[in-house]
Amino acid sequence: MTQISIIIVNYNARYFLKNCIGSINRSLDVNEIEIIVVDNASTDGSSEMLRADFPEVMLIENTANVGFSKANNQGVAMAAGKYILILNPDTLIAEDTLKDVLQISEMKQNMGVLGVRFIDGSGRFLPESKRNFPDLMAAGLKLLGISRKYYARHIAEKETAAVDILSGAFMFMKKSVFDQIGGFDEDFFMYGEDIDLSYRISQAGYTNYYYGGATLLHYKGESTQKNPAHYQNFYGAMKLFYQKHLEREPISERLIGLIVNTAIRIKSIEKTKQTNAVKPFRNWIYLGNDQGIFDKIQNAYPGTTGEMVHSLPEFSLKTDIVFYDSACLSFKEIIDYMSAHKGMLPRQRIISQDGTFLTGSDHSHTRGEVVVF
Repeated sequence: MTQISIIIVNYNARYFLKNCIGSINRSLDVNEIEIIVVDNASTDGSSEMLRADFPEVMLIENTANVGFSKANNQGVAMAAGKYILILNPDTLIAEDTLKDVLQISEMKQNMGVLGVRFIDGSGRFLPESKRNFPDLMAAGLKLLGISRKYYARHIAEKETAAVDILSGAFMFMKKSVFDQIGGFDEDFFMYGEDIDLSYRISQAGYTNYYYGGATLLHYKGESTQKNPAHYQNFYGAMKLFYQKHLEREPISERLIGLIVNTAIRIKSIEKTKQTNAVKPFRNWIYLGNDQGIFDKIQNAYPGTTGEMVHSLPEFSLKTDIVFYDSACLSFKEIIDYMSAHKGMLPRQRIISQDGTFLTGSDHSHTRGEVVVF
């Protein structure tokens, strides 16, 4: 029997998706993993890449972008696993992550959804890894940019504890639980569907868990542009959630509508920088042992000075950017090192296992960088 079915909804995240699947394929001590990718009409060659590089992956090609909820439901409908993992394409998992979450899940009675600790491309912890139920006050403050009640700050980053809401970037659960509550609500096109699913699973009598013993690298923002339509989807999803689950009191509905509309106007006029351009740098370190890869980096960034280092070092302040070779280092080594040195490291990039490109991101609110060699 297949143990885990991994469903990845992709939209124009070809290179991040390739690295994501590469990290899954290095998972330890887990038998019978299947990967199902649902592509929402990407135009960047994602489907062609999958057919060429990962023929074992089951691929559903939608002719239009049907949204996150419907696409995930399509993938789960094909799944044969006892467990399913809803996973974003702009993520990397450590080699022992699936083994660990499977063991934890088998020990937890009445488990709903299990989530893990997230870090961004700079190694910083992402608080959306664990969230409280967004009551009217918490949601209203969050929509206006105040998040102290929105996130589950009472749970430590590396603790394991019951939690209300988990992120759709990594949701591990029994397929039977997903099927019992009817999957994702397809009224949520993008955003809010993970809150709705977590809430409905909890309402069905299950306990959701945050597992801080595993860390996921989540670049964020690779499938979306921060434009007015994005904010309409994001804040509109919050409004939909409250219309669906809160008591339909006229005051509450009017207040949520006012807050949502105000937030959309504010965010839509903000200048959000979304660029793949990397700031100039002079000095870099290549963590690996392949002279050919070292030369590719040098050619990609002429006028810079590089050094080849064969093991994870303590970086000098003169280093501007670090290139991790995932063919030489494990993903666990890379993720753990980034997490342990958050705020102390320079900018970081990860080179694909086949040495044909690199990916990275300097901030969770901006698009990442892709350089093809």
